[in-house]
Formats: sequence, structure tokens, C-alpha cells
Amino acid sequence: MEALSTAINAVVVAAVGLILGWLGKGRLDRLEARIDRLEERLDGRIDGLSGRFDRLEERMDARFDSVRSDLTRIALAVGVRPEAEAGGG
Repeated sequence: MEALSTAINAVVVAAVGLILGWLGKGRLDRLEARIDRLEERLDGRIDGLSGRFDRLEERMDARFDSVRSDLTRIALAVGVRPEAEAGGG
């Protein structure tokens, strides 16, 4: 009789364990799906930011080139000679 009771307890414990495992797996699958969607959204935003930073860098480079060109014109108008000619004397 004790063996039958032990077997019934083992079956009940195994059944409860399987049910809890199945419920837990469903919850983990839903959580994983949410994380995947969040990663996709973040990837889209990061790609958008990357494009914005690239455009900003291009604009900054163009402005620095413009300032450098203006400074070169001013230096030439004032009469400053390039270092290679000034030091070659």
C-alpha cells in the first residue's frame, strides 16, 4: 500500500512540474518576443541616429572647410607667406 501511495505522489509531483514548466515556457516565449520587438525598434532608431550623425559630420566638415578657406584668404590678403617660403631663405 505504501508503494502505491508513493507512486501516486510521484505522478502528481511530475504532473504539476510539467504544468508549471509549460506555463513558464509560454511566459518566457512571450517575454522573448517582446524583447525581440524592442530590439527591432532600437535598431531602427539607432540606424536613424547614425544617419543623422553622418549628415551632421558632413555639415561640420563643410563648415570647417569654409572657415579654413576664409582664413587662408585673409592670411594671403594680409601678406603672410607660407612657412615653406619663409623658412627657406
